[in-house]
Amino acid sequence: MSKVNETATNRILVVDDDRLLIEEYLRCLGEEYEPDSATTTLSELEKVLFGDDTDESGAARFEVDTRNQGEEAVRAVEDALTTGKKYSIVFLDIRMPPGIDGIEAAKRIRDLDPDVNIVIVTGSVTAEVDNLDAEVPPADKIFFFKKPFHAAECRQLAAALCGKWHADMALRQANEDLENRVAERTAALHKLAYFDPVTRLPNHLMLLDELQAMIERSEESEGDSVVVVLDIERFSFLNETLGYDAGTELLRSIGNRLSRALSEEKQSERAIVGRFGADEFAVLMPGVENDTAIRELAEQVKTLVEEPFLIGGRDIFLKASMGVAWHPVHGRDAALVFRCAEAALHRSIRSLDGAITYYHSEMRYRARHQFDMEAEFRGAIENGQIKAFYQPQQCVRTGELAGVEALARWIRADGTVVLPNDFIPLSEEMGMSDLLFETILQNVCDEVASWRDDGGWDVPVSVNLSAHQLRNANLVGLVKKTLASRSVDRELINLELTETVLLEDLTIAQPILNDLSKLGVGIHIDDFGTGYSSLSYLAELPVKTIKIDRTFIAKLAESETNARVVQAIVALGKAMGLHIVAEGIETDQQYANVRRLGCDLVQGFFIAKPMSADRFRRWVDGHEDTQSLKHDSTIVEIDSARS
Repeated sequence: MSKVNETATNRILVVDDDRLLIEEYLRCLGEEYEPDSATTTLSELEKVLFGDDTDESGAARFEVDTRNQGEEAVRAVEDALTTGKKYSIVFLDIRMPPGIDGIEAAKRIRDLDPDVNIVIVTGSVTAEVDNLDAEVPPADKIFFFKKPFHAAECRQLAAALCGKWHADMALRQANEDLENRVAERTAALHKLAYFDPVTRLPNHLMLLDELQAMIERSEESEGDSVVVVLDIERFSFLNETLGYDAGTELLRSIGNRLSRALSEEKQSERAIVGRFGADEFAVLMPGVENDTAIRELAEQVKTLVEEPFLIGGRDIFLKASMGVAWHPVHGRDAALVFRCAEAALHRSIRSLDGAITYYHSEMRYRARHQFDMEAEFRGAIENGQIKAFYQPQQCVRTGELAGVEALARWIRADGTVVLPNDFIPLSEEMGMSDLLFETILQNVCDEVASWRDDGGWDVPVSVNLSAHQLRNANLVGLVKKTLASRSVDRELINLELTETVLLEDLTIAQPILNDLSKLGVGIHIDDFGTGYSSLSYLAELPVKTIKIDRTFIAKLAESETNARVVQAIVALGKAMGLHIVAEGIETDQQYANVRRLGCDLVQGFFIAKPMSADRFRRWVDGHEDTQSLKHDSTIVEIDSARS
């Protein structure tokens, strides 16, 4: 209210063509006015209404301007608004010939100032006055005052209406302040809802809205609205290795580089860059003319992301998987186009070369197929359709069964078999890989316990670990609990993980593998030779066995280089006291070669394919009964393997 009082304090405009009446207004509203004993309570009223805006005697201070005609009154109100010294009240005589009357003056004044209190002063009640509130709305700011009037009555009305005016102004100011706060809060909430707090780029919701707006505008123009979605490979590993602050800086750098580069080109001024997910970004580009331009855009985005970033004083090199879709070819609305781009991205993530994937209609069929498989897969685990198949590992020196690898298989109710390449990635996307691992481990422990009870079993069985299991803080406890519940010797269970998974999460894997080794289970490394990091980790980890990747075995006879690589791996393993398994043995020539190079165990279709538990047990019994070895300088034949 103090702000209002500084600009307008009890300003009153009196409009009347009668000079004597004007003088009476000035007298009763002036500072020298003294109420008689009958109206002494007026001073108390004025003190309550105006406080500091009273003189020493408690009388209100009014600033009174006068005019003789309605036209002059309108101009006076206009001038007051211009100078910022608004009137609280305008007293208007209803009859002021020869000019406009009080009603017309009131209408014009109201059009200028919606806040002023207008008092129509008349000596008689007329039909026009009966509809005063309709003529000059609003009803709470238009009043009727009859003359002749008592001075105290006039002053009391002026005091009350000035007080009302100040209260109205204070309420209006409070409402404006509240509206401003609401607007500021709404803007802040909008920013939280539609912008990523880390990169300050548009988020998923904002990107959808922006793409929809692009699509609506494109209906009137040529060119496609393109969505490029990209995923930063191994970002979680970089974040864990470099630290959260460096990870945040990297995300901001990616967004800034894309935004800056794509806005530098004239044709790309309308490009929008946003953060689509934790380690995913999206680029929206309208008006792309043809397929060639779409491919050029995607290649440009990939190049921008894969150029090095300087973070914390070191160069960081990224790899990006990318999916691309566009309107109107892949959808008529933003949500559908984005889903198509994401489907293409998921295909790109699963590919080995990290190529850019452009959406096509087959992906929609596959996405639907995957959706159906997800629902079916949940039921498969619940209904016990996920089983362990067993593939034997044979000792090269003796021909005896020396190890077994358990491989997950999905056996549908109709007997058809779903291979792991079709459902293991699905389990990871669904967040069910831990449950899948637990299911296979329990299955294996149940079978091993059964084989032991049927006549003894002393051959270790390997169960595969994924990268997701290595991040499971309950992994060691789960393995320990499962072995104890089945009373299975810990030496009979090995856990096997690929070298690629191991190297990607070495800082996480090392303490977990150490704890598992202390528990008594063996640690095996699969696909050895495919990693590109230092091999010094072998000396730091409790590894018992390494399995040479099948790609080296397949080309042994074709490449001397591959033979030397295998020979070097065997020599390294022997020097470190490790067992060496050659996997993927499919021919007698491969068997002979790995035997010559010094491998300890072999595994592959030449020995036997993965089998159900019952078939595997029969195979073992038959293998033990018919086993015979025929030594040759280059070939070892095993009759049972050919059956």
